Amino acid sequence: MTYAIAETFYTLQGEGYHAGTPAQFIRFAGCNVWSGRDEDRERDARRNDAHCPRFCDTDFVVKQRVRFDELELAAPVDVPLVVLTGGEPLLQVDQRLVDALRERFPRALVAVETNGTCPLPCAIDWICVSPKVAVERLALRSGDELKVVVPAYDPADYEAIADGFTHRWVSAEAQALDVGRSLLVGDVLRAAAEWTMAHPRWRMTVQTHKVIGLR
Repeated sequence: MTYAIAETFYTLQGEGYHAGTPAQFIRFAGCNVWSGRDEDRERDARRNDAHCPRFCDTDFVVKQRVRFDELELAAPVDVPLVVLTGGEPLLQVDQRLVDALRERFPRALVAVETNGTCPLPCAIDWICVSPKVAVERLALRSGDELKVVVPAYDPADYEAIADGFTHRWVSAEAQALDVGRSLLVGDVLRAAAEWTMAHPRWRMTVQTHKVIGLR
């Protein structure tokens, strides 16, 4: 079995429950909401009724197709966290890959960061859903973390599934500014903070890895 990979890297998890935790990241190529090409941003935003194609700055275009034993995994064997991200990782993740990661990193939680549009193909230790489409289109409605990116998305739109998650995050991300609104970064942070304080079962998170210059 080969996997289409955009990149692998060892860093700190920058946001959410595991912020500050050393983590091996595996970024899978491909997404079912945006092609990853600049010329398709507006088309895919309209086609999928989604904001993220307009602001996403992640490069998830395929760089290599490899077997698991060919992946470049720089983390030490005692790393506590492995993060499968994308693109949309659940288009490719399977039980064989998860089992191989657990064998390679026996102390690690295997986590996935998904847009929630694909059902889980196998058992995964930690599930973070960051929805990019309307709640009615989500296949995953429960997990460990629900993370809503503001200002592009409104956390109130996902209150209907919030009870299915242990942790609920309002994520203020700098690249989320370009959604047709003339907001400054400070305005976004303040708005996220005010919304979170008004809805205290949610918590606010920011991308600390970008603040300190990590991947």
